This record gives sequence, structure tokens and C-alpha cells, in this order.
Amino acid sequence: MIRDIEKTIEDFFPSKWRGKDVIFWMGKPRFDIDIETLNHSLNVPIRDFILRGGKRWRPVLFLTVLKLFGLNYKKYFNFAFFVECIHNGTLVVDDIEDDAILRRGKPCLHKTFGTDTAINAGNAMYFLPLKILLKKKNLTNGQKIRLMDIYCEEMINVHFGQSLDIDWHKNPKSNINISEYMEMCRLKTGSLARMSIRFACVLANKSRKIEKAYGKFAESVGIAFQIKDDILDLTGDKKFGKSFGNDITEGKFSLPVIFALKNLEKDKKENLLKILKLHTRNIREIKEAIKIIKESKAVEKSMNYADRLGALAWNELERYIPKNETRKELAEITGFLTKRDH
Repeated sequence: MIRDIEKTIEDFFPSKWRGKDVIFWMGKPRFDIDIETLNHSLNVPIRDFILRGGKRWRPVLFLTVLKLFGLNYKKYFNFAFFVECIHNGTLVVDDIEDDAILRRGKPCLHKTFGTDTAINAGNAMYFLPLKILLKKKNLTNGQKIRLMDIYCEEMINVHFGQSLDIDWHKNPKSNINISEYMEMCRLKTGSLARMSIRFACVLANKSRKIEKAYGKFAESVGIAFQIKDDILDLTGDKKFGKSFGNDITEGKFSLPVIFALKNLEKDKKENLLKILKLHTRNIREIKEAIKIIKESKAVEKSMNYADRLGALAWNELERYIPKNETRKELAEITGFLTKRDH
């Protein structure tokens, strides 16, 4: 599946756009169009970023659920690209907002191409995939409207979740509770997972009840994935593609930080908050913060929390999962996302 997803990305973002490629995206120009500049300022940055790799788990989840429902998933690689392109757009913008340095082991897009080009490319990745929906001929009008509704709902959710995350970075405080963190993750990380699986339900003509059940499952898996992401940033696994301790630099209120602040003695709590407020890149200070978090057993608590969330999500969905061969594939994906080590 992943190789086919990669090929679809390359089809939309080849090494060089030609006239027909530009017309596909923006329609026939009225005047002259500078294709060379569009390649340099839009195609190349997007291609550079989206083809760096990544786990592609959202499109894989989407295709697997289509297969689970009995559809020929090979006919829907364009929609798999849809969700992956949008996800990568959120990463580009997120890196700019955090002034991050690395993404997938390489300099963030704004570090390579400049902030202005990166913002434009990231925003374009939100909207370019809509062309796929608009041009798809074998969908009913009802399906197109429903897919557009889902897209709008979940993109709004992403930005509401991001607004919470940004403000918590800028104004570290000790009274953010687990429920508030969960809702932020449900909005920010859960939204695109929900979008992908809700798309599959609509394309398979499933009921709103089924769509809701699968959507809740996807958001829970997405939250568990985010918790593991936060843990890996502290444990520094070499296979992890981001800077070690980057969340400390951002002042991020991850679940391990929330658990730590809940259980630490006053002096250590104040020290951790002080370091988070510094947004430091000083290795000594970052290691000090990580040491405080680890000594509070917050990493183990967060790991257990993610494991329980993943198990509960599967148990709640199980009665809606068809008993066919693809059931095992869905279980394997769920296990990877909730128990991953990279």
C-alpha cells in the first residue's frame, strides 16, 4: 500500500510540473503563466517535504477500512493522497509556528525555502486535494457533499486544537488537566485520523452510526499515537525523525509533562515550569527537564495510558468490524500506532 501511496504522490508532484499539471490544479490560465516559477516556489517545496517519508498511517488506515468493507482499495489511492497531503500541510505550518529545526531528519521546510514559501506551500496542501473530490466522477452528489462536510468539520477541529496547543506553549501553567489535554489531542491529532476513516465510511455507503463508531475509534488511536510521539521525544529513540527534546524547547504540555506536574514536589514542579517557559535549546537545561519528568514516573504512566486507550478503542469498535481477513490487518495497524517505538 505504502509504495502505491508514494507513487500517487509522485504523480501529483513530479520532479517538474508541465503545462497540463498546472492546468489540472488551477484551470486554464487567462494570460501567460510562469510554470518555471511555480515549479520552484510550489511544486519543489511540496515535493521535497511530502516525499521525505513518514509512516503514511492515515492513508493506510483509510485504505484498510475500505478493504475491510469489501471495496477495491486500489481504486482509491487518490483519496489516500488527499488525507496524506493535508496532514503534511499541517506539519509544515506547525513547524513554522514552533520554529522547529528538523522534520523527518532534515531541516524544516521554512529553514530551507524561507518562511513565506513554506507558509504558502503548507496552506496550498490544505486545498489542492479538493481538486480530487471535485473531479471524481463516480461519486454521487450526496457523497460529495458529505465528504466536503467532513473535510470542513475536521479542518476546523484541527485549528481549534492547534490554538490550544500554541497558547499552552506560549503561556506554560501548572493547572492543565488530563481531560483538557485529551480534548486538545482529539481536535488536533484525532481530526485527520477521523477524516480518513469517515471518508472510507462515506465511500462505502455506511450509516451515520457506523461512521460515528469508526470515527471515535480513529480519534482514540490518533490520541494514543500522539502520546507515544510525546514519549519518544523524551526518550530520544534514534529512529525518531525529530529533534530530541524538541517538546521541551517548545514548552509543550504533553501528557508526560502533565503527569509530572501533577505528582512533583513544589521545588521540582517550579523548576520544570521554569525550563518550559525558557523555550531553551540549551542541552543541559533540556536534559534537566527530561530527568525531572522521568523521575516522576510520568513516562511510564503515559505509556500505560496510551496502551489502555488503544485497547479500549478496539474493544468498543469490535462488534462493528466484519469478520474477514482484513480484520487482522486493522488490528495490526492499531497495535503499531498504540505500541510503537519509533
